[in-house]
Amino acid sequence: MSRAAALGFALWACAVVATPVAAHSMGAALLRLDVLEDGTTRVLLKVPLLENGPTTLKIDLPSACTDPTARERRSTHDAFIESWQVSCSAEALQGGALAVHGLNPVVGELFVHVQRGKGDPWTAVLGRGSPNTSLWSSSSAPHGPGRQAGSGFFALGVDHILSGPDHLLFVFALLLLIVRAHTGKPNRDLIVTMTWTITAFTVAHSITLAASVLGLAHVPMAPVEIVIPLSVLLLAVELTRERPEQTLTARYPWAVAFAFGLLHGFGFAGALREIGIPEEAIGRALVLFNLGVEAGQLMFLGAAAVLWGLWRRTQGDLQERGSVWARRFERVAVYGIGVASVFWCLQRAWMS
Repeated sequence: MSRAAALGFALWACAVVATPVAAHSMGAALLRLDVLEDGTTRVLLKVPLLENGPTTLKIDLPSACTDPTARERRSTHDAFIESWQVSCSAEALQGGALAVHGLNPVVGELFVHVQRGKGDPWTAVLGRGSPNTSLWSSSSAPHGPGRQAGSGFFALGVDHILSGPDHLLFVFALLLLIVRAHTGKPNRDLIVTMTWTITAFTVAHSITLAASVLGLAHVPMAPVEIVIPLSVLLLAVELTRERPEQTLTARYPWAVAFAFGLLHGFGFAGALREIGIPEEAIGRALVLFNLGVEAGQLMFLGAAAVLWGLWRRTQGDLQERGSVWARRFERVAVYGIGVASVFWCLQRAWMS
C-alpha cells in the first residue's frame, strides 16, 4: 500500500468516524433543591451549554410541591441557569417522585442535590435510562439514598473517557511507539515500560483533575482542548520516522505521558466543572469520576491487548504475509491518528 493510498484511506475513515465524536459528547446538568425552614424550597437548574445539547430540561417535582414563583433565567459563558421557589417542605418532598425530561446523548446525566438545612445532603444521578427517582424515605439513613450518586459519577467518568477519542488515541499512539521501540527485546521489558507509562499518565491527569475541580488551578479550556489533539499529532509524527525508537519520546515514554497527562487532566475536569457540583459533594464525586475514567481507560487497554495478541498469533501463522500486512496496518493507523488530530485541532480552533 502506497503512502498516498494509506493517506486516502485514513481521510475516509476519519470523515466517517471522527466527525460525530470530535469532542466529548457527555455532559451533565445540576438540579439543586434547598429546603428552607419556612416550608418552601429553592430550586436551581443548571444546564451546560454544549453543541447539540438541550438549552433547558423539564423537571417534574413531587405533586405536593405547589405555587411556584416566576422563574429567573440567565446565561453564563458555559451554562443556562433557571431558579425558582416552590411551596414544599421536607415532609412534602419525602418519598415524592422526581423526574427529568429532555436528556440527550450530549447532556445525558442530571445530578440531583437536596440540602435540608445543615444536615447531610441527599444526592442522586438520573440518566436517559433512569430519568425517575423517589426522594428519601423516613426509613432511609442520612447517607443511604445518597449512594445512588456513586454509580452515576462512576458511569460519567467511564462515558467521558470512552466518548473522548483524543485521550484514547494519545494512549494508543504512545503504546504503539513503545511496541516499535521494543521490537526484538524481551516481553518483560515491554510490559514494564508500558506499566510505568500508563501509571505516569494516570498520576498526572489525576493531579490536574483534582486541582482544577477543587479550584486550586485554573486553565482556560479553549487552549487546552486544542493542545490535547496536538499532543496526539506529536506522537503520530514520531511514528512516521524510520527509526522512532531513537527519539526522546520512545526512550522516555513515561516522561511524555506524565507531561501531557497533566494537560489531559484539565480536559477531564471540564465534565465535572460543567455540573457545578456543590462543595459538600465534590470530594466524593471527584474520586468516583476519576475511578470511572481509569476503568474506561483499562477497558480500552484490555481490548487493545486482546486484539494485539490475536494479531501476533495471526502474524506468526502467516509468516511473511503477516509481516507485510502488519506494516500496512501500522501505516494506515498512523496516518489515521495524524489526520484525526489535525481535524480536531482545526475544529476546536474554529469553535473557540
